[in-house]
Amino acid sequence: MLFAIAAATAGAPAHAEQPATDTTAPFSVNARLNFSMVYPRFLRFRVGTAGATVNLMTFTVAAASVGAATPVAATGGDAGGSAVNVEVVGNNGQVTITPTNSSTNLGIGTGTASDGRINYNQIATTTSLAQLPAPVLSNTGGAPVLPTLNTALVTNRTAVWTYSYLNQTIPSAGTYGGTVVARGGRVTYTATMP
Repeated sequence: MLFAIAAATAGAPAHAEQPATDTTAPFSVNARLNFSMVYPRFLRFRVGTAGATVNLMTFTVAAASVGAATPVAATGGDAGGSAVNVEVVGNNGQVTITPTNSSTNLGIGTGTASDGRINYNQIATTTSLAQLPAPVLSNTGGAPVLPTLNTALVTNRTAVWTYSYLNQTIPSAGTYGGTVVARGGRVTYTATMP
């Protein structure tokens, strides 16, 4: 069956427009050509280092300032310490960015239940660009944000999100969160588009 179709189409050569020949001065002949671009829908999103790296933002609180409500900067960002580069590019309508976390609504822990938890509302996030807002984090994940569209269907935004630990509580000593997902320290930002 494929051979029959190939043979049928092989005998029908394609022709460009072939207008009449002008034989009278001044000479003028037009020949038209159509162009078509087929562009796929796509969505690209990153928070932090490009590629498969998951950045680890580490807040180290000095003993003298524990619970003093003095914000603490982090290390580990790809845009310097407490900051990460963020990019969202899509071409099919309004993008929504929603944060979730691995804490099962409990906050960030050490892995030992008796140590207690640190609430996600103790981590503040600011953005360098109002058109790409940073979600406010909470133990239940956080509220979705809507980057501003560049045109009716296209979003092309980059920003730097900066994190700080608000340091308003006095938790038990220990390392909270980290790379052990069960400790609740993993935030996943999900970008969606229609």
